[in-house]
Amino acid sequence: MTKDLFYKIEGSGIPVLLIHGFTGSHKSFEKVSSFLSSRFKVITVDMIGHGQSMNYEGKNYTFDRSINDLNKILDSLSIKKINLIGYSLGGRLAMQFALRNTDKLSSLIICSASYGIEKKEDRENRLLSDKKIVSMLQNKPIETFVKYWKNLDIWDSEKNLSVEKRNKINQIRLSQNKIGLALNLIYQGQGTQEFIGNKLKKIKIKSLIMYGSNDTKYKEISNEISKEIENSKLLMVPNSGHNIILENPIFVAQEIKKFVLGEINGN
Repeated sequence: MTKDLFYKIEGSGIPVLLIHGFTGSHKSFEKVSSFLSSRFKVITVDMIGHGQSMNYEGKNYTFDRSINDLNKILDSLSIKKINLIGYSLGGRLAMQFALRNTDKLSSLIICSASYGIEKKEDRENRLLSDKKIVSMLQNKPIETFVKYWKNLDIWDSEKNLSVEKRNKINQIRLSQNKIGLALNLIYQGQGTQEFIGNKLKKIKIKSLIMYGSNDTKYKEISNEISKEIENSKLLMVPNSGHNIILENPIFVAQEIKKFVLGEINGN
């Protein structure tokens, strides 16, 4: 691993890199990576402030730094081109990576992710909301934050999951460092991130945009992303809300495999 980021490798073959979302870790992709590892060299990573990649320096929590950290991993593994898959926060980072390092990508797969908030007023409102969560993380136990977080409307469909799956999601969230989560919101939250919807046309590599069937908000956003990225396909993940990588991991993994190998048809 690099100095800052923990990562894990499974399998061999065509390289794919999986980036988790906010409050996640490399463990969020366990079922996806297990499926893919029979055909691919699968790299899962703990992004800064998550899992085993804790860092207390706020200046390191930027997309530029995260992109640099990912490049370090690729360089250390002598990987020239990667198939990049990002979920939620990881998807936002993956799009930023694609805008800066298109030459290093074989394909781009975005799962339940946003391109940022376009209207200044909406972005400022999100920033205020993020600041309240940061205050909670700074002043309350992690259990208080996780209880609040899992009851947000965006996670409603998780309530329909098996006890085993719900427990796994909960364990990953509870295992996080509060300071790491707070720093992520401060420096990489949607209230802070620049709007990149007007830049996505610059992404020319083949891209797959996925969203959950029950995730109304991100269905609209995913549709807009697909319109902006010329060489892209839009795909709905059935029986899923926002958290498609844990709610329907095998379907997601199958579609990743087909797309990377060039076997997917239509939208």
